[in-house]
Amino acid sequence: METYQLLEKQFGAWTQTHNLVACSSGSSALHLALESLQLPPGSEVLVPEFTMIACARAVTMAGLKPVFVDCNDSLLMDPEACIRQITPITRAIMPVHVYGRACNMKFLSRLARDNDLKIVEDCAEFHGGTLSGLADASCWSFYSNKIVHGEEGGMIAFANPEHAALARMLRCQGFTDKHDFFHVPRGINGRLSNVNAALILNSLLDADLHLQQRAQIEAWYNQYVPMDWHMPPRDVCWVYDVKVPHADAFAVVTALNRFGVAARVGFKPMSLQAEYRQPEGHIVYRNAQYWSEHVLYLPVHPDMTEHRVQEISRLLQLAVMP
Repeated sequence: METYQLLEKQFGAWTQTHNLVACSSGSSALHLALESLQLPPGSEVLVPEFTMIACARAVTMAGLKPVFVDCNDSLLMDPEACIRQITPITRAIMPVHVYGRACNMKFLSRLARDNDLKIVEDCAEFHGGTLSGLADASCWSFYSNKIVHGEEGGMIAFANPEHAALARMLRCQGFTDKHDFFHVPRGINGRLSNVNAALILNSLLDADLHLQQRAQIEAWYNQYVPMDWHMPPRDVCWVYDVKVPHADAFAVVTALNRFGVAARVGFKPMSLQAEYRQPEGHIVYRNAQYWSEHVLYLPVHPDMTEHRVQEISRLLQLAVMP
């Protein structure tokens, strides 16, 4: 058994998922998942406005059209807003569990069932979270800053084993089992190296312990960060996001970085990105715009001490209210 196949087996056992396909990155996981569902070319896919750009790009690379959906105050795709964005050519929804918060998968599953849509969920920031089992494909990233990580890597769990079989061919330039140089269309080089798979397997050994440590760090942040700046609870603590309603998040992060704190601003709206910029007078995604200016996140590492969390919280208050 190849190391990447062992990772598929062990990660599937840890997540209680089936039909796993390892690949080169979280981005390729989303891309391969969409390709494997074989949606009609040009179909629309509902994508969060507040997310990482890899989500929208995966849709574009699969020959589909991303249609953006505003977020709610939990930073997640607004389920009610999804209803308004569905058109006759919508074929899929891409929920993203932003910063470790679970989307309302029951609602989205009903919406998908009623409108004959597929669901591809992004779990890159949701390692160890409880899955609903309602997605057609669930995708993870193993980038070095994730809870389970290597240097790079990705994973897909499919509901349908036939989709998984196609994904295995597509990740290898569309080679079939015959390896006769007749290729399945739209294949890519999306393979996961055994070297990276070994790093990820090693990280997986400590995943449950690290999740417990992260929960403790989250509790310390809850204690030391002013209550008015708290965001809704997380299902998994990948990072600790905070809101600064009366300050510019970018300025606060800049100050924290000068203090040696690896804080980062939140996502910027997809419709403000160069390749997805909307024309003047188009719909304004007000929540995503607001949160992009007033949310930031603080680092969470399993080896952080209470003293370090307290110090970061003090520096945050100094940066917000100098």
